[in-house]
Amino acid sequence: MDKLDELVAKVREISAKRPEVSYGGACSYDTGECSDGTVGCLIGQALDAIDWGLYPEDSGDTISDLLEEEGYEDFRVAWCGMVQGHQDMSFSWGECVEYADGPKSYLEK
Repeated sequence: MDKLDELVAKVREISAKRPEVSYGGACSYDTGECSDGTVGCLIGQALDAIDWGLYPEDSGDTISDLLEEEGYEDFRVAWCGMVQGHQDMSFSWGECVEYADGPKSYLEK
């Protein structure tokens, strides 16, 4: 299992334990309060949990940008990007993973 597999697994684990949590607004990996009082977005909390200090130098960098800079170029990058994109639109973490896992449209909400 490589580091990106660990990240995907941890995102799944966190969202399964707290599917109703949301984090509104543009993602901040290690700041900003979630609806349950925890700090940092879903991706940021997962990165911290697996001790992968992959934080952007530029606040505009998405998780997809960061992963591609690390040399990852497969479906897992897109999956993480979909999770992050939905959380930035205030979807619950359960909904974010559900969207990334299956055929769904932004327009269905």
